[in-house]
Amino acid sequence: MKRKLGIPLFTALVAFGARAEPLLGQAQAGVQPVLVDSVQVIGNTRQATPTVLTELGIRPGDQVTYTDVQRGVQRLWSTGEYGDIRVYAVDNLQGATTLVVDLVERPFIVGYEFQGLEHVGSGGIRDTAGLQSSVPLDPSAVHEASRRIRAELSNLGYLMATVDTSLAPAMRPDEFRLIFRVDEGRRLVVNAIEFEGNEALSDAELVSAMSVKPEGFLWWKTGEFRQDDFQEDLEVNLVEHYGRNGFLDLEVLGDTMIVDPRTGKTKLVVRVDEGRQYRIAEFRVEGNKYFPTELLEARFDPRSRSLLQRLPLIGSSDEGGDPVFDTHEWRDATDEIQQLYRNAGFLYARIDPLVEKLPTAEDGQPRVRLIWRIEEESQAYIQLVEIAGNTTTHERVVRDRLVLLPGDVYGDERIVSSYQSIQGLGFFDQVPPDEALDVRPNEEGDINVTFRVKERHTGNINFGASLSPSIGLAGFIGYEQPNLFGRAKSGRFRWMFGNRTNDIEVGYTDPAILGSRNSLGIALRSSRDQFSFIGLGRRRQTGGSLSFGTPFFGSRWTRVSLRYSLFRDEYDANADELDLEQRELLGVGTRSSIELRLSRDTRNHPVFPTSGSRNSAALEVTGGALGGDGDYQKITFESTWHTPIARLVSDPMRTPIDLAVGLGIQGGFILGDNPFYLERFFAGGVRYGPKLRGYEELTITPSGHVPQRAVGFSQLDRVGEAYFLLNANIGVRLGSSFFVNAFYDAGNVWSTPHGLNPTDLLRGFGIGVSLVTPMGPLGIDYAYGIDRLDEFGQPDPGWRLHFRFGQVF
Repeated sequence: MKRKLGIPLFTALVAFGARAEPLLGQAQAGVQPVLVDSVQVIGNTRQATPTVLTELGIRPGDQVTYTDVQRGVQRLWSTGEYGDIRVYAVDNLQGATTLVVDLVERPFIVGYEFQGLEHVGSGGIRDTAGLQSSVPLDPSAVHEASRRIRAELSNLGYLMATVDTSLAPAMRPDEFRLIFRVDEGRRLVVNAIEFEGNEALSDAELVSAMSVKPEGFLWWKTGEFRQDDFQEDLEVNLVEHYGRNGFLDLEVLGDTMIVDPRTGKTKLVVRVDEGRQYRIAEFRVEGNKYFPTELLEARFDPRSRSLLQRLPLIGSSDEGGDPVFDTHEWRDATDEIQQLYRNAGFLYARIDPLVEKLPTAEDGQPRVRLIWRIEEESQAYIQLVEIAGNTTTHERVVRDRLVLLPGDVYGDERIVSSYQSIQGLGFFDQVPPDEALDVRPNEEGDINVTFRVKERHTGNINFGASLSPSIGLAGFIGYEQPNLFGRAKSGRFRWMFGNRTNDIEVGYTDPAILGSRNSLGIALRSSRDQFSFIGLGRRRQTGGSLSFGTPFFGSRWTRVSLRYSLFRDEYDANADELDLEQRELLGVGTRSSIELRLSRDTRNHPVFPTSGSRNSAALEVTGGALGGDGDYQKITFESTWHTPIARLVSDPMRTPIDLAVGLGIQGGFILGDNPFYLERFFAGGVRYGPKLRGYEELTITPSGHVPQRAVGFSQLDRVGEAYFLLNANIGVRLGSSFFVNAFYDAGNVWSTPHGLNPTDLLRGFGIGVSLVTPMGPLGIDYAYGIDRLDEFGQPDPGWRLHFRFGQVF
């Protein structure tokens, strides 16, 4: 027989936690140690007995105390293997003591299953709660997973969700799958929001300031309830909206949610104490030395608000004449002043916007005194500018794009403009904003700047074959590289070959001859134009051009260039169908031309600009003293302007997304004897000359819009010797290779320069998408031609789809 002795016994009874307590009596301090003759482990199936004894730390022959057993039990608990641990001692008739370790192992979990969970991802729950497979059950992780499920569902409007757990046997014995049974309940739908305590601002006005809104008739008014959004409404949005209207002491006293359990329809009731409306009694600037007080005060002038902004609130009075204090306007003006100082080099300037509540005046109207307390400190200068990541492109190429140089006064705008200009080279992939720029002060307080770039593959080879009635079977091969040798030199080569064609084009441009700021370009070609001109055949040009450019009086962005070209123009077989007079009008002959161009380009991107401008004017003289056929002068001009109006994404961890407006104007005219048909001006469509979308190619003529299918109209009459075009667009640049915009075009061509009339323009508008590919910018425009006519001359406005290759603007 075995009998239990009246000696201290040790027990650990656990329910997701450990505690030790005696089974037959409470252990007392000072009890003599017990000699353990043997240790018996029971209840263990996964864990081997030697492993348990090692964790327990007690061996036969040891003399143990309460403390020794307690520590051993804690070590067993720390393994996470057990759901219950009991330790006790028994004595046999011979007086030998056996220490018994009675274990209950936790279930071994080999997987998890979520039933009924539809609106929250189970993967995220597993990761964040720390649910692991092929381990013993972790009660704390299960509890955290259940809590997180309820919290995330609550945030989505499922406030009555419940979570239950159970174990299901797996394929092997003593292994289980843990099942989370989720009842999401009905999603709450806000059908009404009411306010109590508001007198100055109406319920409708307050609801408009919230992100949680009641459901409505229109499909986007879903009445969706999110707990986080509602909390932000109470703590931020309502306070901000009241602050815009001069109420500085708003208190949200509480909120009530009234839910119909059958339908989930919910009414929210918010109780507020508006406080009083404050007006501005005084505004002054202190401590400014660099900027005049008048300039700073002009950045915050409540009295210059529009009439609508100055209208009194319902129930309020504006008789005192003092403007209402707008906290949002005050904060924005403070940020603007801070940025003004940073752009002037005052990186360490401190602008302290003080709002002092004044004692209530005799009229009972509360007022505030506003002060900008400025500590300008000293200007910071750029000490070092470093370029990192340019493994192929030479550093000089990158530095030539900088507008901020060592020794310059620090300025945020110049740093950003420099980086945008670097990206405009087109040689680098987009780098996350938090990695692209490293601006760090040195010990003297000046600034070191590092621009980080990531090289992209710039060159491309293309080859293939084509089959057409005019040239038969032909192959082609081409290569283009805009960054030869990493020095921004560009080269291109294209050869089309076959039984009936042999076209070749070669070009090379060096923007910095021998490291100077002078440029040189050469182009040779013996090839046909890419497109056929409405049954007139394709023009073949044989010849070349040589160009030279240099900065205009040392200017960084303005250049003057001179180009000489000599070409022989001919036409392919399609033109044989024309009579002699028409062939003469096409202009078969030799063109000897010299062009003088003055241009200025400050755009931040060559394809998708969002800021800056490009302006150019050119005079091209052909024939006459230069030889060849003809004797005429072509004068052209172009001006495009781009400015950002909003930043849709300004998260420093993500690439900015800018909304920009672009405006453009271009035109030209020809004086003298021009015998070359294709050296005149075309309009309509996107292939030839200036883009005028919404119309078929080459259908804008000196006679107005003439469809291609019009009867009795000579194709040779579709060109003019003067043109004028206006363009306006608003677009979003998504990253560095994708652009979406809406546009408006208006333009026309005239048969003589004397007929040019900028008020007589044909109009079109639409939307477009552009993408940079290895073959160059590609785009699709869907445009509506407002002034289109049918073949009978009757109004026929409508939509047209255009595919284009080239720039966005």
